[in-house]
Amino acid sequence: MMQRRAEYLSRFTTPIGAACAALIIAAAPVQADPTIGFGLSVSYGQQKVDTGVGVRLFSDNERDSNVASIGLDYMLTSQSWRATIGAAHLYDDTYIGLDLGFDGNFDFGVSAGWLKEQSARASALGNILPLPDGGGLSQGNGDAPPK
Repeated sequence: MMQRRAEYLSRFTTPIGAACAALIIAAAPVQADPTIGFGLSVSYGQQKVDTGVGVRLFSDNERDSNVASIGLDYMLTSQSWRATIGAAHLYDDTYIGLDLGFDGNFDFGVSAGWLKEQSARASALGNILPLPDGGGLSQGNGDAPPK
């Protein structure tokens, strides 16, 4: 039985398959940094409107990006918990999102709130510190930096 499974797997683990897997892994985007946001939400469903406060986990933390979100809201009018999944747009330390919620029934909602994020440039460059003297290398002629 184990020999049959090994033969079956060996048919699908060829050098071409390994090369394709290596290319897919090499072409994967830079890993995103998830972030948490806190805010207000309004849900529309079952012929009622309900407001709440909630927490969201976003798939990325870069400013001016569209991200996926999951969250949990406490709905004030119905006094119930509402799980959400949706999408949001991140701004400068704020977000606006659309989501599908479930609190026994499915409903749609909008949310807005505050979060901790970083700019796309800062995350791409990492932690680059300025030179202590504020100077840099001269450009084009190969001279040493001024002292």
